[in-house]
Amino acid sequence: MRNWLKNKCVILTGASSGIGRELCKILIEKYGAYVIGVGRKEEKMLSLSHELGDDAKKFQYRLFDVSDKNAWQNFVKELKNSTNAWGAPILLINNAGAFPTFKKALNTDMETYAWIMQTNFFSVLYGVEALSPILQGEGKHLPAIVNVSSSASLCTIAGTSAYSATKAALRAYTESLAMEEKGKKYVALICPGTTATELFRKDANSQNSALDIIAMPAEKMAKKIARKIIKKRRRAVLGWDAKLMNWTAKLAPVKGLFLISSVMKASKSKLFASVYGYEQTDKNK
Repeated sequence: MRNWLKNKCVILTGASSGIGRELCKILIEKYGAYVIGVGRKEEKMLSLSHELGDDAKKFQYRLFDVSDKNAWQNFVKELKNSTNAWGAPILLINNAGAFPTFKKALNTDMETYAWIMQTNFFSVLYGVEALSPILQGEGKHLPAIVNVSSSASLCTIAGTSAYSATKAALRAYTESLAMEEKGKKYVALICPGTTATELFRKDANSQNSALDIIAMPAEKMAKKIARKIIKKRRRAVLGWDAKLMNWTAKLAPVKGLFLISSVMKASKSKLFASVYGYEQTDKNK
C-alpha cells in the first residue's frame, strides 16, 4: 500500500500525550505527514515539538477543548482563512479522550456521565461536523476520518459504565458513518486494548501484576494504529486483550463478562477496589 499520507496534512486530537503523542511522531517521522495536533496544555505541545527536532517544521499545534463545539468551528474558520502551505487536511484522527476512575454505575454521579460523554463522544461529532466540508482527498485517496474507540466498546467491564457507554456510542456512530460515506470518505474504527498510561502508574500494586503485563506500551500501540491507517483498514481491534474481549463478548456475551469480572476481582488491584469492595480490607492491612 502506497504511503498516502506523505506530505499531506493530518489533524490529530489528543496529540500531547499517550497514544496521540506517539502517533504524532510516527506520522511525521516515518510517514512524512504534516500534523496539526490539538490539545489543551501548551507545555506538552512545546515538549513534543522539541522532541521532534528537525522534523518540528512538520508540526503545528492548536490549544482548545475538543468538547467545545464553538472551538471546533473557530478552528475550521482559521484553517479556511490561513495561507497554510500544507494545503487542506486529508485526514482527521479523533484520538482525544478521558477515562474516569473505576466506580460502580450506581455510585457514578450524573456530572461524570455528562463530562465523559461530552469528552469522548460529542467531541468527535463536533470535529467530524466541522472538518468534513474541508477534508480533501487526492486521486484515488478519499478524505479520511479515523475514530479511536476502545476494546471497552466491544466488551464492557465492571466499573466502567460511563467510559464504556461513550465508547460504545462512538463505535455505533462510526460504523453508521462508514456505511453512509462509502465511496466518498474512508472512515475507520480503531479499538485499542489496554495501553500503558498514567492510569496504571497510580496503582501501587500494578508493577509486575497482570495489568502491568497486559498493558501495551503507547509507542507500540501507536505503531499498530498507524499501520492500520496506512493500509486503510476500516476496523481494527488491537492488543491481545482487546481481541480476547472481542471474542468473549461474541461467544459468551453473558457468562464471559462475568468471568472477566471475576478475574478483575481476583487481581486485588487498587484500581478496582471501589468496584469489588475490598478497599476497607486493604486499609486494615
